[in-house]
Parts: sequence; structure tokens; C-alpha cells
Amino acid sequence: MLSLLFFITTLYYVECLDQSSFELQVRYLEDIVKREVERAETYKKRDNNRDLIGTAGNAKPIEFGNFDFIVIGGGTSGSVVANRLTENPKWKVLLLEAGDINDDYTDIPFVFDASAASDRNWGYTTENQRNGCFGRDWRRCPYPRGKILGGSGTINGLFYSRGIKADYDKWADAGNPGWSWNDVLPYFKKLENYEAANKDPKLRGTGGPVNVGYITPETQPMKAFLQATKEIGIRYVQDYNAGNINGASWLQHTIHKGKRVSGANNYVRPALNRTNFNLTLKAFATKIVIDPKTRVATGVEFVKNNVKYVANATKEVILSAGSINSPQLLMLSGIGPKGDLGWFGVPLIHDLPVGQFMKDHIWFTGLHLSSNYVEPTLSTNQLIRKYLEGTAPLHQRSVAYFNSRNWGSPLPNIELAFAPPFPTELKFPTFDTANAEVRNFESKIDKASDWQLQLSLLHPKSSGILKLRSKDPVEFPAIDSGIFDNTEDLEDLYRAIELALSLANTSVGRSFNLTLNLNLPSCPNARLKTDPREHWYCVLRQLALPAYHLSSTVKMGPGSDPQSCVDHELKIHGVNSLRVVDVSIVPSTVTGHINAQAFLIGEKGADLIKKDHM
Repeated sequence: MLSLLFFITTLYYVECLDQSSFELQVRYLEDIVKREVERAETYKKRDNNRDLIGTAGNAKPIEFGNFDFIVIGGGTSGSVVANRLTENPKWKVLLLEAGDINDDYTDIPFVFDASAASDRNWGYTTENQRNGCFGRDWRRCPYPRGKILGGSGTINGLFYSRGIKADYDKWADAGNPGWSWNDVLPYFKKLENYEAANKDPKLRGTGGPVNVGYITPETQPMKAFLQATKEIGIRYVQDYNAGNINGASWLQHTIHKGKRVSGANNYVRPALNRTNFNLTLKAFATKIVIDPKTRVATGVEFVKNNVKYVANATKEVILSAGSINSPQLLMLSGIGPKGDLGWFGVPLIHDLPVGQFMKDHIWFTGLHLSSNYVEPTLSTNQLIRKYLEGTAPLHQRSVAYFNSRNWGSPLPNIELAFAPPFPTELKFPTFDTANAEVRNFESKIDKASDWQLQLSLLHPKSSGILKLRSKDPVEFPAIDSGIFDNTEDLEDLYRAIELALSLANTSVGRSFNLTLNLNLPSCPNARLKTDPREHWYCVLRQLALPAYHLSSTVKMGPGSDPQSCVDHELKIHGVNSLRVVDVSIVPSTVTGHINAQAFLIGEKGADLIKKDHM
């Protein structure tokens, strides 16, 4: 009897300790979120890299040591490469990351917008745009990129979409053997842990580092959205990452028990105890050291704590700094367009079209439909509790894919993401450049009742360009997204808008009393009846943005491709011991977001490196 009483008392005591621990976690995270949001409200974006270089720009570098491999950039792809290379205990690997380590704050999915309004973001914006970004100051759209371990995968919206078979077969057909769908599928399966109960094991992976799951529970507007899309002819698809993507689905996220899944959490941190792995944070690479006679990459110069160092690589330098920083660093190191480098006085190593081809999706988030549904406002305390219980909501919850030009096409050109009402006690600032008119429009959005329909043009015909501003790494590069330079992109999105608005005319739409909530003085609503196409063209030019899925600035392709910079093994054309392993190598746009491809490229790139050195 006494032993039973002791057992019950112990259980009670342990339960009290668990409860106390939970409450401490809630209080700790609530304090962090409130503090970070306060900082974000007064955030002033970075305009250059002076904070990373200090006064060390022209200093003589100090020897940092010898390594088999040096990986520049601890973003999604670089994190994967560092993990896979250090699996071989005989290889000494240095990973250089310009930002700091990811933290408890960035692990919380619902704060991702505010994460970009901090120094975790590089702070880039586009150049003045000719045909878009009219609703942004100086017609410069924001371009948030992650300056933190895990890169943009640490501050993104956790959307997981692999793309479709046709995307990768197109890569292979363009002269990139080894990159067809059948070639890349094993890598997707290797990296995934898809937690759905019903899955096709021929197409989806289990047991990989990247957990792919769903936000639960399903809310009334989420169910209604899928019913409304069905009414307008968009069928339900259980898994848009397997087989036919055309249809509407629940969104898949890189998330595990409510916590962010990233290159930092799921590749770097598990490898930190390996004695052959050197992770150096707040280390800004300023130059790849390349022998001008042999064109062999031998090391990397970088600045940390106002001191310049040089690290030597005996096997390879792997550039994984992302679609902005990778091309900039190549050009600063003498690899790029001969004329541009000569203009800035950068000694030429090899003439390649670095930065001359740049792709991104186009993102339109200006469709808000007011409704008669009211979602209860969540306090920060409630959000944190839900996060710790694994059920915290995210803004985007459902998705549909279709072709706005050809309804019967198996190749969608539009992604429609549904963001249901999501009112929160705290207002999370974003990294934006919106002008007064757009800020006023956005202030009128009712987050408790409005449905937001986010449209992404997946294969725009417009292309951009990225160039140096200076030979000084202190300066940001010049980023010209070229948004809407090809007017066919406006038409594709206009047709998608028409279809999205038809959701309001379904029985579901009528039951929720869905009504367009749009008031932009630059695009008077009176024109909606007389010339709807020109009205929506106007709205698109005001509100649409590059989708932050930047790619292709160091394009993969055969030597016969005048736009290519790396071959199918990701080796820089004409330079030895130097590869680029990140989404800057993507040769053409994918049908979905870009982070899944960053994981893929890291996994496949690591195998290509291993093949040459094992």
C-alpha cells in the first residue's frame, strides 16, 4: 500500500514539474516573440555590407587553416553539403556562414514575416522597375534573403513543393544529364520524411531529415475553400507532390511537431559534434582565391570580427551562397562577364555570363475577399501554447494548381494559395517597401474575416539580371527583376484573377458572402466594369512582387548554351576545383516554391562531389 502511495505521489510530482516546465517555456517564448516584434517595428534595413567587413577590406589576410573542402554559405543547400561531406571522417570541412546561428525565435513558424524585418535578412531590394513594383517606394520591390544559418529556409513560409516531372525532364533535355525526373526522384525520397498516413512509397520518402507535414486542425474556411474550388472545376488532389499536380490540396510544410524544419536544424546541428566539421559563423566571404594561370580554386578570403582571413581548400571550394550572393562573389573573384568586370577593374579569370539570366515567380497577394465569418483573435500566449503543442496556425493553408491559359493542360502555370483569416493580438511587421497608398490599402484588410487568395505565376516569360555595383564587396549587387517586362505575364495573371474571383460566385462563396475588398486610388474601381483587363493590369503593376524564389543566376547547362555557367556536375565552366551548389544553378523555373529544390540540389551536389573524391 505504501509503495502504491509513493508511486502515485511521484507521478503527481513529475506531472507538476512537467506543467511547471511547460509554463516556463511559454513565458520564455512569449517574451522572445514580443521583444523581437518590438525590434522589427523599428528595424532599419541594411544598405550595404559595411557591418560585415568593417575596416578589414584591404587588410592582408591571416591564415585560417587548411581544409579538404570549403563550403561558402550555410543556407539550405550549403547545410546539406556540409552534413553529407562530413559523413566521411577523413575529410576536413569548413562551412562559412555570414549570419548567426538560428534560434528559438526563428524555429516558430508563424513569426516568419517579422524574422525578415531584422538583421537575419540581407536587406536587398530590386533596382527601380520599369513595368512593375509601382506600389513600392522608388518602384523597388523587397527581396528578403536569409542572412542566418539555414539561409532563406530559416525565414521562409515553410511551403514544400517539389515541382513536376516535366520541370526536371526539361532540365535534362536542355543538356543536363542526370537531372531528369527519374534521376532526381531518389534524392527527393532520400531527403523526405513525409508523414501522411496514405502515401505512395514509389513517389514519397520516409525516414529522411526533412519532415514534411500538415498544419492541423482543419478550419471551417479551409474546408470551404476546397469545396469552392471543386465547384469551379478544380478537383481535389490528395498529394500535389505525387503524380498529377493539377487540383486543390492541403498545403504541405517543412515542419515537425509544430517546429520549423530547415537546413540548420536538420542537417547542420546533427553534424556539429563531428570533429572534422568546422562551422564558422559571422564569416563574410569576400573572394574565392583562384590561380590565374591554372584556373584552380585554392581557397577563400573572408572577414570575421573585423579581421580578414584566408582558408585553403586542398580538394574543392563549394559555393552555396544563394542566387544573389553566389553570382556576386563569382564576379568579385574574376568570373563573370568580361565587359562588366573590366569596367569595375576586377582582374578577369574567366569570361562567363554570371548573373545575366535571372528567373523568379511573380507573386500577387492583393486579392482579399471580405466574408461574414469571424475568426477569434489569438493572443501571443495562445499562439505559443499552440506552437508547443504542435498545432500553431500558419497563414497559408491550402493550395491549388491550374493553367490559366489552357484549362485542360497538365502543365499548370498558376499556383493559388489560400490564406484564411488569421487575426493575432500582435501585429507582425514585414520587410517591405510599400508606399503610402499601398500601406493604406493593407491597413484596411480585416485579418479576422478576409479570405486572401495569393496567386503565383510559375513560369513567367520576363527575366531579370544581376550585376555588380562595384568591385568592393561592401556594396550590394544591382538586382533587376524585370517584373512584367513581358506583358504576357500580366495576361496570365489576369486570367488567373478572373478564375479566383469566381470562387465568390459559388454556393460556398455566397454562404460566406465573399466580396472583393479592393481600393487603390491609382486603379479606380469604376474601371472594373468598363475595362476589367486594364483595371487588373494596373493593380498587378501596383501590387505584384517577385516571389522571393530567385534562381538561375549561375545557370546550369552545356558549354554550347550561351547563358550557362556550370555544367551538369555543377562545376564552373573553365575553372577547376570550384562548384556552385545552390538554386542559382536552376536552368528553368519549377512548378512550385524553391526550397525543396535547394534541398535536392544539396543532396545531389554532395553525391557529385563524393563521386570525384572517393
